[in-house]
Amino acid sequence: MKAFVKKEVEIEKIVIDIEIRYVGDTDDDDVPSDFPLLNGNKWKATVMVGSGQILDWPVGETREMYCKVCDAGLYTLIDDSGEVVVTKDGYVPNGIVPGAYGDYVHLKISGDGVITNWPEIPKLGEFFP
Repeated sequence: MKAFVKKEVEIEKIVIDIEIRYVGDTDDDDVPSDFPLLNGNKWKATVMVGSGQILDWPVGETREMYCKVCDAGLYTLIDDSGEVVVTKDGYVPNGIVPGAYGDYVHLKISGDGVITNWPEIPKLGEFFP
C-alpha cells in the first residue's frame, strides 16, 4: 500500500550540477579550463547548506565563478541521512545559490572552499512551490 506522508527533514547539502557555456582561458570565458571540479564544460559541486563549504574543494584555490546558465542546471537537496529530498532543474534557485534572476550563478570561493557570498539564511522555496 502506498501513502503520501509529510515529514520534516534537515537539509544538509545541495548538489549544483551546471553546464558552463564558455570554458577557456580568455577574459571572455565564464570560467577558466582549470577551474576546480570542472569536467569538460560541466561543473558539479556538493555544498554544505549551513556553511557554504564546497566538499572536495582543493585547499588553497581561491576562485570566483560568474556565469549565465541559460535556465539550465540540476539542483538537488540532500538530507542529513544522505537521501535525496528533491531535485529541481531549470532556473537557478537564487534563494540558496548566489546569483541573479534565476539565470546566473555567482560564487566567490575562498582558499578553504567556503563560498563567501553564500546566504546567511538559505531560502528553499523554489524547491517547494
